[in-house]
Amino acid sequence: MTLETELAKFWDWANMTPETYNEERGLGEWEIEYPGWDELYKAADEALEQLNKEFNHDLAQLLVYALAIDNESGTVLQKVDEKLESKLRFVKKAINSDQSQARWQAAELLGNTEVEDREKILVNLISRDKDKYVVRRALMSLAKVNHVKAADFAKGYLKDPDPFMKLVSKEIVKKKA
Repeated sequence: MTLETELAKFWDWANMTPETYNEERGLGEWEIEYPGWDELYKAADEALEQLNKEFNHDLAQLLVYALAIDNESGTVLQKVDEKLESKLRFVKKAINSDQSQARWQAAELLGNTEVEDREKILVNLISRDKDKYVVRRALMSLAKVNHVKAADFAKGYLKDPDPFMKLVSKEIVKKKA
């Protein structure tokens, strides 16, 4: 069982590709209906073991896809957090991917786990990501890492047209470090 094989089964079941997933996934949550999660999780575990032995960009990219499609349960994210020994390269792979569902989870990971340059990575996500949900999650994680800096960024979003961005920003600014 390989992660590539298990992901191919998911893409076939979903009638999508990694390239079409972001545009065609709709509001999501349908992913949880996939009947092959157990096999996909086992393949993700094997991929993590291999990445701990030697980093492989192709395998890391497959794990990014697994992270993206598992955005509802967060099981892959938990496995990455618990099992991946060196997270920096994987996090960079995830945040530079075209998978917004992986980028927000990478931001979440950075807020909860010591990773080299995590503050800088979160600031870059906030400054450059086009997806408002990713930016919100990165802002919330930055608040855990450096509340003062997060509050400075949040002030710039207090009048954002996105009501959830405004809400998150107000909460960050209101909360004292």
